[in-house]
Amino acid sequence: MQHLNRDNFFTKHLFRVGIECPTKLYYHSKNYPQDIRSLPFIEHASYNKRLLEALLRSIYPGGIQVDEESVLKASEKTSRLLKQQNQVIFDAVFEYHQMMARLPLVVKSGDELKVFHVETKAFDSRKHQLSNARGQIYSKWRRYLLDFAYQLFLIKKAWADLTLHPILVMPEKSSHSHTDDLPRQLKPLEENPKPISISATNQELLAKLDVKELIFKIWEDPSFASTYFPKATFSKSVEYLCNLYINQNKIAPEVGHKCKNCEFRMLKERVEEGTKSGFLECWQPIMGKEEALHKHVFDLIGPGTSHWMQHEIYNQRDVPDEELFSSETISNGNGRLTQQMRQSLQVYKARGEDIPKEIFRPQLFRELRRWEYPLHFLDFEAGNYAVPVRQKRSPYSLVVFQFSCHTLYEDGSWAHHQWIDDLGEGYVSYKLVRQLMEVPEIERGTIVQYSDFERNALKLIRRELMDESNFISDAQKLITWIESVINRKDSTNPHPPYMVDLSRQVRNFYYNREMEDSLSIKDVLRSIMSLSNFLKVNYSQPYSSENFDRIQWWQSDGKGGARNPYEILVETGDSPIHRGTEAMVVYGKLIAQETGKERLEAYQRALLKYCELDTLAMLMIYQHWQQKIPEQV
Repeated sequence: MQHLNRDNFFTKHLFRVGIECPTKLYYHSKNYPQDIRSLPFIEHASYNKRLLEALLRSIYPGGIQVDEESVLKASEKTSRLLKQQNQVIFDAVFEYHQMMARLPLVVKSGDELKVFHVETKAFDSRKHQLSNARGQIYSKWRRYLLDFAYQLFLIKKAWADLTLHPILVMPEKSSHSHTDDLPRQLKPLEENPKPISISATNQELLAKLDVKELIFKIWEDPSFASTYFPKATFSKSVEYLCNLYINQNKIAPEVGHKCKNCEFRMLKERVEEGTKSGFLECWQPIMGKEEALHKHVFDLIGPGTSHWMQHEIYNQRDVPDEELFSSETISNGNGRLTQQMRQSLQVYKARGEDIPKEIFRPQLFRELRRWEYPLHFLDFEAGNYAVPVRQKRSPYSLVVFQFSCHTLYEDGSWAHHQWIDDLGEGYVSYKLVRQLMEVPEIERGTIVQYSDFERNALKLIRRELMDESNFISDAQKLITWIESVINRKDSTNPHPPYMVDLSRQVRNFYYNREMEDSLSIKDVLRSIMSLSNFLKVNYSQPYSSENFDRIQWWQSDGKGGARNPYEILVETGDSPIHRGTEAMVVYGKLIAQETGKERLEAYQRALLKYCELDTLAMLMIYQHWQQKIPEQV
């Protein structure tokens, strides 16, 4: 699929953006920077959409590809093809009054035009419906139908004499693949895809829903328009929002809870470096620049934002005292640390009041003392894709393609072990278990994870093995080993062996004043490195392993603290990955195309580095806590 230059054209995405917040159309038209943290999620969704589109088109080997890069030229080619009596078109483009739409598949038969629109959200035909008995569209599906309604509106304007049959396509969770290695066979990443030959039974992976009546409701129902559109009708709303974008008109913002995840909200550091922020432009007149940038209630951890928005409380400093725990109550308590307690400490910090440097609940030390050596800090990387990689799997089935394990011994020494899929023969998740079993002493001591993901992934693999035990020769051996791991208790239980969740320890029993609104391992590590003299001394020294050569993990941020090691990772080359979603996208690319040896090795290096840092991060957090364990617990 060729890149289509959409500059200066109004699209379905902009239409939906305008419905949610017309002010954003101005920021889009002026090319304001957007939050780069959302890019991996966008790329993953885009990859899945290409998989689904390739699968959808696989039963039309005679389809003609519209591959022009210009919207006008692509639209002209589409028009020429549609003048024929019967035609199948891939990536058909329609243009009308500086609005454009691109559809992955249209099938023309005489005066009938079947139009397919693909979305990546999974649909389960056993329990899902798009609307209720009164024809009201459920909110979880509304945005997808709005996208489709906009596209069909343009087609109807350009081809009023055709009868449209709209088909909404989504992954069908109640079905399964009939073919192994389907992503690679579909070749979704090819720029000019060629006809492919796969079993038509794989179309069962796609829910193909006739949405003609629902589209008509969106177009014509006055009550729907009054509820969801800025103008009295669908057509007037499209025209209004398109003109805002094309003419670069800025509508006065209506700020509120909807702004929390605004894509035009920039990181504080980027704004301080001079990057424009649409979010800041909307909120500055209400709060002032510094308060909107540094002290917004959106930056408080956990729930409560909606409540404060309703009462026009935007600044952390203005959160009422009666909604806060006192600093003394938090510091001297013995129970778990709640999100409300963490919010309270953030508010006190915003007010410039003294807050504790660190808080350790006694339960943390009691549990750490129970952990038996060696400690195996374990992390998996996994992916879930709209088109499964193995037969008899449903869309978004998990595949686990990599692990890293730092093993810490009682004398303070450690060893690192790792494995990554080489794309060779065999099912990747089963290969991972076989390799994990080879980690020295993994069957004794304590396995440490950050969240319960690794345990849950092993449970899933166990279920797969049980279903396929008749033709996996070592299935029972693998099942028995997995059960020995997943049946371990967490360290709340007084009897080892354990498989423990480090994130639970952080969430319930630990706090430091460098923490902000996130308890992700990346942010927790940064906060601890800024306080820990042990980590400063030890990780200012060069660190070397299979993946790193004398890297210095503790580096000053120039503000009295430490840089985030995940930022340092970016500087190590090899197109480094520093988010799990990025790892998922990279592996998706590997399984969907033929990759040369050099490129494969570069991708693998990046994946190995990222996964190793995740387990090293757990080791670092534990090492800091270990220094704080009192003699008597």
